[in-house]
Amino acid sequence: MRGTNNNDPKSETKNDKLTEMIDDYVELVLATKENTQGVGWFITDNESAIEEECSIPFYSTVKEGANFPDADWKDQPVVRQAKISWRDDTSISWMERHMEMTQGFLLVGNAPGLMVLGEPTHDRDDLNEDEKRWPDWTRTKGYIIPPGCGIIIKKGTWHDFPVSVGPDVTAFIINTKEVVDALTSMKSPGPMNFGDCYKVRIADSARYNSDGRRKIRFPDPRPFVKSHRLVARRQSGWATWRKSLLRSTGRTFPMEDGFTEDITAEDEGKNEVPRETVTTFKYGRGMMRVEVEQWGGHHANYVWVVPIINVESFAPDAFGPSVQPHLNKTQPELANRGWRDYGNKRGLQRLGRLFGDRGIPCTAVVSSDLVENDEVMGILHRLEKEHKWEIGAHGANNSNAGHVDLSQEEEAESISKCLERLGDAFKGIGRPKTWLTPGFSVTNSTPKLLFNAGVQTLLDFVDDDVPFELLKSDSIESMSKSPLVCLPYSMETNDFSLVLTRNLSPREYAAALESHILQLARESRESGCPSVVCLGMHTFVAGTPASVHELDKVLGRLESQGNIKWATAREVTECIIKGDDGETEEEDPSQEQPSSDVAVPSSPNQASNKICVQVKPSATLRINRDRVALILIDFQNDFLCHGGFGEKLGNDPSKLQRAVLPTQNVLRAFRDAGLPVLHTREGHRPNLSDVTSLKAGNGTIIGSTKQGKFGRCMVRGQVGNDIVEELTPLSDGSETVIDKPGKGAFYQTDLELVLRNGNVDTLVVCGVTTEICVHTTVREANDRGIQCIVLEDCTASYFDEFHRVGIEMICAQGGILGKVSDSKSVIRGLEEASDFDSI
Repeated sequence: MRGTNNNDPKSETKNDKLTEMIDDYVELVLATKENTQGVGWFITDNESAIEEECSIPFYSTVKEGANFPDADWKDQPVVRQAKISWRDDTSISWMERHMEMTQGFLLVGNAPGLMVLGEPTHDRDDLNEDEKRWPDWTRTKGYIIPPGCGIIIKKGTWHDFPVSVGPDVTAFIINTKEVVDALTSMKSPGPMNFGDCYKVRIADSARYNSDGRRKIRFPDPRPFVKSHRLVARRQSGWATWRKSLLRSTGRTFPMEDGFTEDITAEDEGKNEVPRETVTTFKYGRGMMRVEVEQWGGHHANYVWVVPIINVESFAPDAFGPSVQPHLNKTQPELANRGWRDYGNKRGLQRLGRLFGDRGIPCTAVVSSDLVENDEVMGILHRLEKEHKWEIGAHGANNSNAGHVDLSQEEEAESISKCLERLGDAFKGIGRPKTWLTPGFSVTNSTPKLLFNAGVQTLLDFVDDDVPFELLKSDSIESMSKSPLVCLPYSMETNDFSLVLTRNLSPREYAAALESHILQLARESRESGCPSVVCLGMHTFVAGTPASVHELDKVLGRLESQGNIKWATAREVTECIIKGDDGETEEEDPSQEQPSSDVAVPSSPNQASNKICVQVKPSATLRINRDRVALILIDFQNDFLCHGGFGEKLGNDPSKLQRAVLPTQNVLRAFRDAGLPVLHTREGHRPNLSDVTSLKAGNGTIIGSTKQGKFGRCMVRGQVGNDIVEELTPLSDGSETVIDKPGKGAFYQTDLELVLRNGNVDTLVVCGVTTEICVHTTVREANDRGIQCIVLEDCTASYFDEFHRVGIEMICAQGGILGKVSDSKSVIRGLEEASDFDSI
């Protein structure tokens, strides 16, 4: 037992001046058969070892063991069903013991339970008679009971009532009727010495609580339960508990014999149950499929997105996937073959650039027959080295029936040969650890053969959003090794099913992926539990120009989401096995990169390619520095200076000056980084032919011939139309100036053309006024798929309330119009990227 004041309770002296309560805590432990021997008998759902059998001849399916020693019940035992809930109060106020009977607590449900149990004191020779009437806190612990397990406590064991650590859990409690009747008749809790039940109030213990200031508590068990991966989410308590002990102690436990039959689709339909109650089921010969419990590390509330690039080979005399099915009848099938070959030649490079530009890792599953194709292998080598692509295996080719017609020996040989050929082709990384079986041809033996071959990840032909572990059911010792992890290779996100089967257009295909990912991100954010989705992509489907164009826009929009983690299949598996974040080590930028004659961009994993900015409403936004530009909106004399257009409307131009200095700092940082800068000026032709009658009003202000110190208001070429001196564009013409006749920078201008030509998809926005020209421009950009990050301290309004509301509107509802940040965050991100470049 530990106390918050670090003093032994026996040495505590009474001090009337001290009124602060002192909390002492019992120790939390994970219940096992060994550590509960002093208080009772721990029961699991795997009680297979019965030393002394008491067989009943006519019950062939029942084996009964001998009685538990010293475990018996009085004349009127009762079994009660109870619903156990969580309680916020962790104090231990009451403890009781039973001297004439044992008690049993069996938990049923998806949450573990907590029981505070103290070893019996009534028969201790080292205690006096008064001490025997109270629990010994040095021998009292909080036992975490996994769901589906229970404990039968010994006579005289001190105990408190169970607490659920999570959702409500059902418990079956064995007691006596006389005690139950006595308890139900009590109007309020109190000490009890009735029948065999002896109940004490801890605060009444003069020996322990002599000064009235001490209180016994159990620690908040939730962190303990989470650290032992006992949080119930779609996995049986016993399975989780067994794995937790295995990881922490290395112990092994008996398990069912190997499966010799597989559950058919028909069988599964007959036994269909809600997903939350499905824990394990047979999956392949000799394998057991167990849904992965706690994983994700620091990204546990993220959706993990895994792009799977299929790089496939097809036999020259065999048919294959068709873009023109009516031509897929005679050989040679030139049109369809040319389409597939084009994918590996051009689509693979195109996908490499698409994901590489955004720093997104991919897993390429490769047909081993392609090791003979120097062009394809050259591209894959560069993607693996420069973009950290994972190389997985995809069988020999996709022209045959895959593995369905192979014997177990032939399939084992086919798997081994494929892994060996790819391992030889990529000597630096060894044999692939990720596998996608060609042609959806998983057999009963495939998982077990892959496990034996050292494969760690199987891309699984199921529609799901969580990973599973495939475990060999013939030996629980295999759990101490790396399990076979299944990632759902869902047809809902596969380009074959979306494009070739459902006939979605490239835009509809990309939109379907975006919606799928965003929904999973929302669910993970709200539940705090990770999900995973594989994007099955083929070089000749997703790698076509139109698909890549639409995917590029989707990826740009997804970058603004705060809980999406892009990963390879290997990274997800390593996170599950090792319990880390799945982060891969970044490549040292000082290392010389191999020369390349293939158009593949530089390493996306280099930190210098990303500018990290703190934004609202998300946390950190990673911006591709090659696709960002700074835009300064309407920092003109007419708006910011006395005597200009703004003042003539009755406004105080000094209100806008607050944005100048922070904007100067951002402008300097962008120039130092060599990134593009754009300026806008609102003004009109001297003849006012581009002024609408609505805007002109009565004609007394815009274009007025009454010459002030700034010339004609809102007219191009006049001093008032010029940008203020502190933010003047560079004189060498390197910074684009957009003259606009309206409030939005896109209306009747070539701004969109300039951005497209510069491959810009993100604008860092400074300007005035917040609610008019800045807001209009941000809305126009948003409609065009261009992301805006508005800097709050670099924008301003004549009206403080308009500025506040305008900023809030931009980042409302998850960033409906854009993101909001400030000058310091952007400058810091630019400096960090620059510092990395200088290493």
